[in-house]
Amino acid sequence: MTATFPEQSVAVLFSGGDAPGMNAFLRAVVRLGLNREKIAVLGIRDGYRGLVRTARAVNDDAEALVRLKNDIATHTGRAGLISEQLHIIQMDHASVSGIMGKGGTILGSARCLEFHDKKVRDSVIKLLKSLNVRALVVVGGDGSLTGARLLAQESDLRVIGVPATIDNDLQFTDMALGVDTAVNTLVWAVDHFIDTARSHRRVMVLETMGRASGDLARMAGLASGAEMIITPEGGPLNEEAMKKLAAKIEGAMTRGRGHAIVLVAEGVEFDPPQKRNRAYVLMDAFQQYFQRAGAPFQDLEVRPSVLGHLQRGGHTTPGDCILAARFADHAWKTIQQPDGGSGITALRGNVVEIVPYGEPDMPERAAYSREMELLHDALSSW
Repeated sequence: MTATFPEQSVAVLFSGGDAPGMNAFLRAVVRLGLNREKIAVLGIRDGYRGLVRTARAVNDDAEALVRLKNDIATHTGRAGLISEQLHIIQMDHASVSGIMGKGGTILGSARCLEFHDKKVRDSVIKLLKSLNVRALVVVGGDGSLTGARLLAQESDLRVIGVPATIDNDLQFTDMALGVDTAVNTLVWAVDHFIDTARSHRRVMVLETMGRASGDLARMAGLASGAEMIITPEGGPLNEEAMKKLAAKIEGAMTRGRGHAIVLVAEGVEFDPPQKRNRAYVLMDAFQQYFQRAGAPFQDLEVRPSVLGHLQRGGHTTPGDCILAARFADHAWKTIQQPDGGSGITALRGNVVEIVPYGEPDMPERAAYSREMELLHDALSSW
């Protein structure tokens, strides 16, 4: 039987940094499309870059477009996934089986500077329309959703954005995909560092991800029992501020505390600016303070660690899997509404809704962050 290209489809791509829950979302959006909506789902390999490369390969060539459609129709599911030349894959049930808990994304993700060029975006829009794509779902962080907004503004395609970033720096939603798993990973890491910290009476300074947001560090600090959280929202750290932080640790140790875990978010800045990782800058400042003349703990050791991309990987938590399914469900409902339009899925007060591109920050997010810091201070005092 000759393979036929779908008369209509929805395309999905993952862009920017990977986040746990992306595979769970892919499974959900594919299964809902096939089982409930009866619409084909095209998976785009390597995000916007995959679209750009495919558009360039077709390049207004009618025969090239026919070959592309034939390749997509004949190399479906896993056959398409293992093909290094095919960037657009018609997904099937088997292709998303067993991937829900896996970190990363089986479709791959990439950054694409070429996508900033409007002519390139125009070629991508033309490609999507020629492939009978009625809607595009873009999963990623701030930069990825900016690209989605441009496509929505410059075409009549319905473009649905889905927030996925462990930084949780998208202030229009309570949570993004990947945050819950990253917090769990950080708690796991703190648990391991505590063993050494307690054994040797040490101060461990652990640098988390989070860009300009301190949410990841705050949530991990509350969940792990870390003694100190330092976030960008507190402003740049100067020498005097770092001395006060060290004095707080020293004071707790004079009252019986035997170690300290300090979480510092990667977005924290210093005055004057520093080029080194935050954990190492704080190590030097703390060590200098502890070793001053007459100090009670001159032999107190400070050890830094930059946790880095460890926080992006690992088995996806049930919380992120559930959120992925809810985001996929609402994305499909919006796509199927005659007047649904474009927008971004957002979790607000445990309700998933669609918000427009450019939605202002929720003031509740800033208030919640401040509340978490005050709560942590009260819990960690000794």
